Amino acid sequence: MIYIVKPGDTLAGIAAQFGFTPKTIMENNVICNPNLIFINQPIYIPNPAIEYGKVGGYPYYVVQFGDTLECLAAHFNQTVTNLAAANQLSNPNQIFVGDELLVGVNRPNPEVLFSRWNPDDCEYTNNNIAFDYHLSGSYLWESLGENAVPYLIRLLKHKCATIRFFAVVSLGRIATGDSTRLALEKALKDEDSKVIELAHLALYRTELVKTYTKRLHLVTNDLELMPEPKFESPSFSVPVPRGTEVISLRWKIPSTNDEEGPWGGALFYDQVQILKSGKVGYLPRLGLGLI
Repeated sequence: MIYIVKPGDTLAGIAAQFGFTPKTIMENNVICNPNLIFINQPIYIPNPAIEYGKVGGYPYYVVQFGDTLECLAAHFNQTVTNLAAANQLSNPNQIFVGDELLVGVNRPNPEVLFSRWNPDDCEYTNNNIAFDYHLSGSYLWESLGENAVPYLIRLLKHKCATIRFFAVVSLGRIATGDSTRLALEKALKDEDSKVIELAHLALYRTELVKTYTKRLHLVTNDLELMPEPKFESPSFSVPVPRGTEVISLRWKIPSTNDEEGPWGGALFYDQVQILKSGKVGYLPRLGLGLI
């Protein structure tokens, strides 16, 4: 279940309420300092029958007061060096509250990744397994930063529409640099309408990131903003159309009632704030999700 922190709560008190130790709660959530939890913070109360992995971060994590890169690296089974490299951090001792970090992803060899994304046959690219593979792979490209762009430009010329589509997804995740913007402008001339539509969104995100931070994301399909991470109260949900600008608050929150996703497995939510309205809630991870 998910517990929402209230005024006066302590981690020790929450843990005792549900029969756990603070250490167990910290091991299941991304919490670096047991004395620092925040009002309205969603905290996962472990269910021994269900394995959700680390709750509160993946593929991104928003830095909280009291966090250190060393603590976060331990939470996501990474070294400090790898975590810093995946986020192009020149000084691993300097992270700031509100930074959004790419977590749980180690920088790959770009030549190897390119070869895996460069099939001769398009047939295998049109199924759910391929969708998941390229969706997760887009974060690998992001970990390379602007160094990935020359490879992604080559993939924009691939004969498989799925490969071109996820090359655009990857560029939209990188979202910085003139080379990224120019590559996305080329994608606007693609023969596939889905690639073109996504390229427009990705280009818009490059402008948002330039104006704000990388915590600005775009919704890629029509969703509903839920007051809690569950579908049980649709009458209280708020429509969130495709292209809506959102600010990330906290990533990877499981459903309060252990809902399954559309392809099986756990359904996760991300806590966001709508940029224009200021409304805060939970978006279900459906389809492509956010870029």
